[in-house]
Amino acid sequence: ISRTASRHGRKIPLLPKEFQLLEYLARNEGRVVSRAMLLRHVWDLHFDPSTNIIDVYVGRLRRKVDDQQAYPLIHTIRGIGYCLRAPG
Repeated sequence: ISRTASRHGRKIPLLPKEFQLLEYLARNEGRVVSRAMLLRHVWDLHFDPSTNIIDVYVGRLRRKVDDQQAYPLIHTIRGIGYCLRAPG
């Protein structure tokens, strides 16, 4: 409800769309989420293969969430999409 994110007790300031993206990835933790699924569920758009909006937002989110952390949470699954995975 508060729309806040933190990692190891450090608050992560996120823009609304970045938060929606993180929330969708977190709700699907451990599952591969395709680019089409992200466009549909986060941006309410149908698949557009020419857009790089997902790359831009995932890049921003990675810098904020994985910054100075030993283990990255957001993983690229080449040719398919993204996956949020916590360590072991």
